[in-house]
Amino acid sequence: MPLDGICMQAVAEELRPELLGLRIDKVQQPARDQVILLLRGNKRLLLNAGANAPRIQLTALTRDNPAEPPMFCMLLRKHLSGAKLLEIRQQGLDRVLHLRFETTNELGDRVVLTLSMEIMGRHSNLILVDEHGRVIDAVKRITSEMSRVRPVLPGMPYAPVPAQPRLSILADPPSRILEALRAGPDGELSKALQQVLEGMSPLVCREIAHQVTRGAQVAVSQLDEELATRLRFFLSQLCDRLGEGRTQPTMLLDPQGRPKDFSYLEIHQYGASMACRPYPSYSQLLDQFYSERDRIDRVHQRGADLLK
Repeated sequence: MPLDGICMQAVAEELRPELLGLRIDKVQQPARDQVILLLRGNKRLLLNAGANAPRIQLTALTRDNPAEPPMFCMLLRKHLSGAKLLEIRQQGLDRVLHLRFETTNELGDRVVLTLSMEIMGRHSNLILVDEHGRVIDAVKRITSEMSRVRPVLPGMPYAPVPAQPRLSILADPPSRILEALRAGPDGELSKALQQVLEGMSPLVCREIAHQVTRGAQVAVSQLDEELATRLRFFLSQLCDRLGEGRTQPTMLLDPQGRPKDFSYLEIHQYGASMACRPYPSYSQLLDQFYSERDRIDRVHQRGADLLK
Protein backbone atom coordinates (compact mmCIF):
# COMPACT_ATOMS: atom_id res chain seq x y z
CA MET A 1 0.00 0.00 0.00
CA PRO A 2 1.23 3.57 -0.63
CA LEU A 3 1.30 4.52 3.08
CA ASP A 4 4.71 2.94 3.77
CA GLY A 5 7.03 3.40 6.74
CA ILE A 6 8.73 6.52 5.35
CA CYS A 7 5.38 8.12 4.52
CA MET A 8 4.19 7.18 8.02
CA GLN A 9 7.22 8.98 9.45
CA ALA A 10 6.37 12.10 7.42
CA VAL A 11 2.75 11.97 8.65
CA ALA A 12 3.93 11.67 12.27
CA GLU A 13 6.28 14.64 11.86
CA GLU A 14 3.37 16.67 10.49
CA LEU A 15 1.08 15.67 13.38
CA ARG A 16 3.47 16.36 16.27
CA PRO A 17 3.50 20.19 16.18
CA GLU A 18 -0.26 20.20 15.55
CA LEU A 19 -1.36 17.86 18.35
CA LEU A 20 1.21 17.44 21.14
CA GLY A 21 -0.04 18.93 24.39
CA LEU A 22 -3.71 18.98 23.34
CA ARG A 23 -6.45 17.23 25.30
CA ILE A 24 -9.20 14.96 23.96
CA ASP A 25 -12.64 16.53 24.04
CA LYS A 26 -14.65 13.76 22.37
CA VAL A 27 -14.24 10.25 21.01
CA GLN A 28 -16.30 9.02 18.06
CA GLN A 29 -16.44 5.71 16.20
CA PRO A 30 -18.35 6.27 12.95
CA ALA A 31 -17.52 2.80 11.61
CA ARG A 32 -16.40 -0.53 13.03
CA ASP A 33 -12.72 0.08 12.22
CA GLN A 34 -12.63 3.89 12.46
CA VAL A 35 -12.05 6.09 15.49
CA ILE A 36 -12.00 9.90 15.53
CA LEU A 37 -10.39 11.77 18.41
CA LEU A 38 -11.62 15.37 18.68
CA LEU A 39 -8.89 17.41 20.34
CA ARG A 40 -8.87 21.00 21.58
CA GLY A 41 -8.69 23.56 18.81
CA ASN A 42 -11.14 21.64 16.60
CA LYS A 43 -8.54 19.04 15.58
CA ARG A 44 -10.08 15.81 14.26
CA LEU A 45 -7.62 12.90 14.34
CA LEU A 46 -8.79 9.94 12.27
CA LEU A 47 -7.44 6.47 13.06
CA ASN A 48 -8.63 3.95 10.48
CA ALA A 49 -7.84 0.26 10.99
CA GLY A 50 -9.93 -0.91 8.04
CA ALA A 51 -8.36 -3.36 5.61
CA ASN A 52 -8.96 -1.18 2.53
CA ALA A 53 -7.76 2.19 3.82
CA PRO A 54 -5.75 1.93 7.07
CA ARG A 55 -4.21 5.26 8.00
CA ILE A 56 -3.80 7.99 10.61
CA GLN A 57 -4.36 11.65 9.72
CA LEU A 58 -6.07 14.89 10.58
CA THR A 59 -9.35 15.08 8.70
CA ALA A 60 -11.66 17.92 7.74
CA LEU A 61 -14.42 15.55 6.63
CA THR A 62 -17.36 14.83 8.92
CA ARG A 63 -18.78 11.33 9.27
CA ASP A 64 -22.14 10.12 10.54
CA ASN A 65 -22.00 8.38 13.92
CA PRO A 66 -24.20 5.45 14.93
CA ALA A 67 -27.05 6.11 17.35
CA GLU A 68 -25.58 3.54 19.75
CA PRO A 69 -21.81 4.00 20.33
CA PRO A 70 -19.83 0.76 19.89
CA MET A 71 -18.23 -0.86 22.93
CA PHE A 72 -14.70 0.15 21.93
CA CYS A 73 -15.83 3.77 21.58
CA MET A 74 -17.33 3.69 25.09
CA LEU A 75 -14.10 2.21 26.44
CA LEU A 76 -11.99 4.96 24.83
CA ARG A 77 -14.32 7.60 26.23
CA LYS A 78 -13.93 6.10 29.70
CA HIS A 79 -10.13 6.02 29.61
CA LEU A 80 -9.14 8.90 27.31
CA SER A 81 -11.71 11.69 27.77
CA GLY A 82 -9.71 14.74 28.86
CA ALA A 83 -6.38 12.94 28.33
CA LYS A 84 -3.40 15.00 27.11
CA LEU A 85 -1.32 13.78 24.18
CA LEU A 86 2.31 13.54 25.28
CA GLU A 87 4.11 11.76 22.46
CA ILE A 88 3.72 10.32 18.96
CA ARG A 89 6.41 7.68 18.50
CA GLN A 90 7.05 5.48 15.50
CA GLN A 91 8.38 1.94 15.87
CA GLY A 92 11.48 2.07 13.67
CA LEU A 93 10.31 2.48 10.10
CA ASP A 94 7.38 0.12 10.64
CA ARG A 95 3.87 1.41 10.00
CA VAL A 96 3.20 1.52 13.73
CA LEU A 97 2.58 4.70 15.73
CA HIS A 98 2.30 4.77 19.52
CA LEU A 99 0.27 7.71 20.87
CA ARG A 100 0.99 8.23 24.61
CA PHE A 101 -1.66 10.04 26.66
CA GLU A 102 -1.49 11.41 30.21
CA THR A 103 -4.73 10.93 32.16
CA THR A 104 -6.05 9.96 35.59
CA ASN A 105 -7.56 6.62 36.61
CA GLU A 106 -10.56 5.90 38.84
CA LEU A 107 -8.44 6.51 41.94
CA GLY A 108 -7.29 9.91 40.73
CA ASP A 109 -3.72 8.73 40.09
CA ARG A 110 -1.81 10.06 37.09
CA VAL A 111 -1.24 7.32 34.50
CA VAL A 112 0.10 7.18 30.95
CA LEU A 113 -1.89 5.10 28.45
CA THR A 114 -0.78 4.20 24.93
CA LEU A 115 -3.00 4.00 21.88
CA SER A 116 -1.12 1.95 19.28
CA MET A 117 -2.05 2.40 15.62
CA GLU A 118 -0.81 -0.60 13.63
CA ILE A 119 -1.13 -0.37 9.85
CA MET A 120 -0.64 -3.83 8.35
CA GLY A 121 -3.25 -4.20 5.60
CA ARG A 122 -6.05 -6.53 6.66
CA HIS A 123 -4.23 -7.11 9.96
CA SER A 124 -4.37 -3.40 10.90
CA ASN A 125 -5.47 -2.73 14.44
CA LEU A 126 -5.97 -0.05 17.08
CA ILE A 127 -4.94 -1.15 20.58
CA LEU A 128 -5.24 0.63 23.93
CA VAL A 129 -2.46 -0.34 26.37
CA ASP A 130 -2.29 0.49 30.08
CA GLU A 131 0.65 1.87 32.07
CA HIS A 132 1.87 -1.67 32.83
CA GLY A 133 2.07 -2.66 29.17
CA ARG A 134 -1.11 -4.77 29.17
CA VAL A 135 -3.85 -4.60 26.57
CA ILE A 136 -7.00 -2.86 27.81
CA ASP A 137 -8.83 -3.64 24.58
CA ALA A 138 -8.51 -3.46 20.79
CA VAL A 139 -10.79 -2.52 17.95
CA LYS A 140 -10.06 -6.04 16.60
CA ARG A 141 -9.56 -8.76 19.17
CA ILE A 142 -7.17 -11.47 17.96
CA THR A 143 -7.56 -14.87 19.64
CA SER A 144 -4.91 -17.59 19.79
CA GLU A 145 -6.91 -19.55 17.19
CA MET A 146 -6.65 -16.59 14.82
CA SER A 147 -2.93 -16.00 15.47
CA ARG A 148 -0.61 -18.22 17.49
CA VAL A 149 2.22 -15.72 17.08
CA ARG A 150 0.54 -12.55 18.39
CA PRO A 151 -2.90 -12.77 20.02
CA VAL A 152 -4.38 -9.44 21.15
CA LEU A 153 -6.88 -9.75 24.01
CA PRO A 154 -7.74 -7.68 27.10
CA GLY A 155 -5.38 -8.38 30.00
CA MET A 156 -2.61 -9.85 27.85
CA PRO A 157 0.83 -8.19 27.65
CA TYR A 158 1.14 -6.00 24.58
CA ALA A 159 3.65 -7.56 22.18
CA PRO A 160 5.20 -5.11 19.70
CA VAL A 161 4.91 -5.89 16.01
CA PRO A 162 7.89 -8.17 15.17
CA ALA A 163 10.60 -6.19 13.40
CA GLN A 164 11.75 -7.49 10.03
CA PRO A 165 15.50 -7.88 9.43
CA ARG A 166 15.88 -5.17 6.82
CA LEU A 167 18.17 -2.20 6.32
CA SER A 168 17.16 1.40 6.84
CA ILE A 169 17.87 4.01 4.20
CA LEU A 170 18.22 6.54 7.04
CA ALA A 171 20.74 4.54 9.10
CA ASP A 172 22.66 2.28 6.71
CA PRO A 173 25.09 3.69 4.13
CA PRO A 174 24.38 3.10 0.43
CA SER A 175 27.40 0.82 0.13
CA ARG A 176 25.92 -1.48 2.81
CA ILE A 177 22.57 -1.55 0.95
CA LEU A 178 24.36 -2.43 -2.30
CA GLU A 179 26.22 -5.26 -0.53
CA ALA A 180 22.94 -6.63 0.82
CA LEU A 181 21.40 -6.51 -2.65
CA ARG A 182 24.26 -8.47 -4.17
CA ALA A 183 24.32 -10.95 -1.29
CA GLY A 184 20.61 -11.72 -1.67
CA PRO A 185 18.83 -13.70 -4.38
CA ASP A 186 19.03 -12.32 -7.90
CA GLY A 187 15.96 -10.59 -9.28
CA GLU A 188 14.57 -7.38 -10.70
CA LEU A 189 16.15 -4.38 -8.96
CA SER A 190 12.94 -2.79 -7.61
CA LYS A 191 11.76 -6.06 -6.06
CA ALA A 192 15.18 -6.67 -4.54
CA LEU A 193 15.16 -3.18 -3.03
CA GLN A 194 11.78 -3.87 -1.46
CA GLN A 195 13.14 -7.04 0.16
CA VAL A 196 16.26 -5.30 1.50
CA LEU A 197 14.96 -1.88 2.61
CA GLU A 198 12.66 -1.24 5.56
CA GLY A 199 9.60 0.97 5.17
CA MET A 200 9.67 1.26 1.37
CA SER A 201 6.55 0.78 -0.75
CA PRO A 202 6.70 -0.97 -4.16
CA LEU A 203 6.00 2.41 -5.81
CA VAL A 204 9.07 4.06 -4.26
CA CYS A 205 11.29 1.04 -4.96
CA ARG A 206 10.21 1.13 -8.60
CA GLU A 207 10.97 4.87 -8.69
CA ILE A 208 14.48 4.28 -7.32
CA ALA A 209 15.10 1.56 -9.92
CA HIS A 210 13.66 3.80 -12.66
CA GLN A 211 16.00 6.66 -11.75
CA VAL A 212 19.03 4.38 -11.53
CA THR A 213 18.46 2.41 -14.75
CA ARG A 214 16.78 5.23 -16.74
CA GLY A 215 13.64 3.12 -17.12
CA ALA A 216 15.27 -0.16 -18.16
CA GLN A 217 14.45 -3.50 -16.53
CA VAL A 218 17.68 -4.53 -14.78
CA ALA A 219 18.39 -7.44 -12.45
CA VAL A 220 20.71 -7.11 -9.47
CA SER A 221 23.30 -9.33 -11.19
CA GLN A 222 23.38 -6.84 -14.09
CA LEU A 223 24.46 -3.90 -11.93
CA ASP A 224 27.76 -2.82 -13.44
CA GLU A 225 30.00 -0.17 -11.89
CA GLU A 226 28.15 2.70 -13.56
CA LEU A 227 24.73 1.54 -12.33
CA ALA A 228 26.13 0.77 -8.88
CA THR A 229 27.51 4.32 -8.67
CA ARG A 230 24.16 5.74 -9.76
CA LEU A 231 22.37 3.61 -7.16
CA ARG A 232 24.68 4.75 -4.35
CA PHE A 233 24.26 8.38 -5.42
CA PHE A 234 20.45 8.21 -5.60
CA LEU A 235 20.16 6.42 -2.24
CA SER A 236 22.45 9.00 -0.63
CA GLN A 237 20.45 11.86 -2.17
CA LEU A 238 17.14 10.35 -0.98
CA CYS A 239 18.57 9.76 2.51
CA ASP A 240 19.65 13.41 2.78
CA ARG A 241 16.26 14.59 1.58
CA LEU A 242 14.38 12.42 4.07
CA GLY A 243 16.75 13.32 6.91
CA GLU A 244 16.12 17.02 6.29
CA GLY A 245 12.35 16.49 6.12
CA ARG A 246 12.15 17.69 2.51
CA THR A 247 9.24 15.50 1.46
CA GLN A 248 6.40 16.50 -0.84
CA PRO A 249 2.89 15.06 -0.42
CA THR A 250 2.06 14.02 -3.98
CA MET A 251 -0.95 12.31 -5.56
CA LEU A 252 -0.76 10.37 -8.83
CA LEU A 253 -3.70 10.89 -11.20
CA ASP A 254 -4.58 8.93 -14.33
CA PRO A 255 -5.52 10.71 -17.60
CA GLN A 256 -9.16 10.90 -16.42
CA GLY A 257 -8.09 12.68 -13.23
CA ARG A 258 -8.80 9.70 -10.97
CA PRO A 259 -6.49 9.10 -7.98
CA LYS A 260 -4.26 6.07 -8.45
CA ASP A 261 -1.54 6.37 -5.81
CA PHE A 262 0.31 8.80 -3.55
CA SER A 263 3.80 9.25 -2.19
CA TYR A 264 6.17 11.58 -0.35
CA LEU A 265 8.22 12.45 -3.44
CA GLU A 266 7.61 13.22 -7.09
CA ILE A 267 7.08 10.12 -9.26
CA HIS A 268 8.54 10.06 -12.79
CA GLN A 269 8.36 6.38 -13.75
CA TYR A 270 5.00 6.72 -15.57
CA GLY A 271 6.03 9.61 -17.79
CA ALA A 272 3.09 11.47 -19.34
CA SER A 273 0.57 8.68 -18.53
CA MET A 274 0.23 9.89 -14.94
CA ALA A 275 0.05 13.41 -13.53
CA CYS A 276 1.57 14.43 -10.17
CA ARG A 277 -0.43 16.82 -8.01
CA PRO A 278 1.33 18.30 -4.94
CA TYR A 279 -0.55 18.98 -1.70
CA PRO A 280 0.32 21.34 1.17
CA SER A 281 -0.08 18.58 3.80
CA TYR A 282 -0.39 14.82 4.10
CA SER A 283 -3.74 15.14 5.87
CA GLN A 284 -5.21 17.06 2.94
CA LEU A 285 -3.70 14.55 0.52
CA LEU A 286 -5.17 11.56 2.40
CA ASP A 287 -8.60 13.20 2.76
CA GLN A 288 -8.74 13.92 -0.97
CA PHE A 289 -7.32 10.57 -2.07
CA TYR A 290 -9.62 8.33 -0.03
CA SER A 291 -12.77 10.45 -0.35
CA GLU A 292 -12.42 10.56 -4.15
CA ARG A 293 -11.62 6.84 -4.29
CA ASP A 294 -14.70 6.06 -2.18
CA ARG A 295 -16.84 8.24 -4.44
CA ILE A 296 -15.62 6.39 -7.54
CA ASP A 297 -16.27 3.02 -5.87
CA ARG A 298 -19.82 4.08 -5.02
CA VAL A 299 -20.45 5.15 -8.61
CA HIS A 300 -19.13 1.81 -9.91
CA GLN A 301 -21.28 -0.08 -7.43
CA ARG A 302 -24.42 1.82 -8.44
CA GLY A 303 -23.60 1.22 -12.11
CA ALA A 304 -23.16 -2.49 -11.46
CA ASP A 305 -26.51 -2.60 -9.63
CA LEU A 306 -28.25 -0.84 -12.54
CA LEU A 307 -26.68 -3.23 -15.08
CA LYS A 308 -27.74 -6.20 -12.97
